Amino acid sequence: MDKELFRKLASKMGISSVRVLSQAEEYMRLSQVRCTSLGGATATSKAIICLELAATAMKFPLDKEFAIKLSGLNKKIYQSSLKSMECMLGLQSGVGLRELAVQYGCMEAVKVASQILQRYGASLPAAQQQDLDLSKPLFTTAALFTACKCMKIRADKKLASSSGAKKGIFDRLCSQLQKFGQEICSSAPSMKGPPKTTQKRQKTLTETLQETEEDDGLPTSPKQQREQQLRDDEAEEDPRQNYEEWKRKILENAMRATPGDS
Repeated sequence: MDKELFRKLASKMGISSVRVLSQAEEYMRLSQVRCTSLGGATATSKAIICLELAATAMKFPLDKEFAIKLSGLNKKIYQSSLKSMECMLGLQSGVGLRELAVQYGCMEAVKVASQILQRYGASLPAAQQQDLDLSKPLFTTAALFTACKCMKIRADKKLASSSGAKKGIFDRLCSQLQKFGQEICSSAPSMKGPPKTTQKRQKTLTETLQETEEDDGLPTSPKQQREQQLRDDEAEEDPRQNYEEWKRKILENAMRATPGDS
């Protein structure tokens, strides 16, 4: 971008500090090399983002809402571009996995990404472990990107470019992390424990018992039990009813026979 146009944008944003302007110009120069893959951002919006980053670093007061309006981008895209440029320029020495996941919408991959970093660090020689900072954007971004890939999560395309490293370096690191991610994901089902089928098995057992009772002719419901009881009561009453009927007939015959005998 033309230096004069750059200074005009700074003036509109109320940036008068020579130190802030000089730092912003340095960020702009670096962004032309490191932030070529930043999609959605125009030359003007990149310049404004560089100015905001410089103002923030120098603790210079700035109307951020006006900066967003001046950039021509909506707030969401502007904030995403600002965070990406911040990572690419190496202005964040330790971007946490959670913050990175929130930014790129892949929170479910944080746990696996953290485990990938732990296993990767443990696999290195002791001398390298002492000098290695796994909180740097290159490692956190590569671990999160690898976790998403292993978990088959669709991640934002800008995630890979936010590491601030060259594509070849980033890809090589991801290849090294891939085996750890696959090991973690393949062991995930056993970590969750066996499926909860107890309730289903109990239900099946109950149904089996009921079917067995029905096959044996035993009553299995209150209604069937009441019907069975009525049948049993009727069966018990039959002998008494037969006796009463026999007695009645004998008496009738005796009464009919009495007049003839006299």
